[in-house]
Amino acid sequence: MKDLKQIWKDESNGADMLDQILKSKSFKKAGENSPLLKLKRNLAIHLGYAVIITLAYALIIYYFPYWQVQACMLLLIIFNLWAMQKAYHLYKNINPNPAEHNVLEELKNHHSSFSEWQKQSLRVALFVYPFALSGGFMLGGTVGSGKSVEEFMSKGSVLIALIIAIIVLVPLSYLLAKWMTRVAFGKYIDQLKERIDELENEP
Repeated sequence: MKDLKQIWKDESNGADMLDQILKSKSFKKAGENSPLLKLKRNLAIHLGYAVIITLAYALIIYYFPYWQVQACMLLLIIFNLWAMQKAYHLYKNINPNPAEHNVLEELKNHHSSFSEWQKQSLRVALFVYPFALSGGFMLGGTVGSGKSVEEFMSKGSVLIALIIAIIVLVPLSYLLAKWMTRVAFGKYIDQLKERIDELENEP
């Protein structure tokens, strides 16, 4: 950028013209539309929601002294902390303006990292969802009935209802999480792949 400024300064009114280009709406809009910038922004939002949800789980552990529910919430907290650590690592490593001499390699690395992060998170979430549903089911049942977890879960019909809920809601929760991830990140990961293909096809 310094070299470019020097070239323009050597020309009549070059410095003023360059400043106008850098401040122009079209120039700024091009930067704002960078898929890496969009991915970094959405990761920050994702991390913010994850922190709020994790605090909610901690409050449930504190206010509802049912060890079965607390165990489920603790597992969810561990999962969220793991997911946040992975997301933060991605966030920290994103450079929206990669070095010109290494653009293709950096874009490939980011695309690979994001794709693997999505797949890995969804796989682990599929294991965690039954515990999340069980914890929510037991908490709602005990609060609604005024009974202990043992008393509430002692009926066979309640156990059957829990099993049915897990069988039905776990796949639905997985599909919903997959859709939400696609909405938040998929479009920009696809744009990243398009940029990679363009650079690879350049003569």
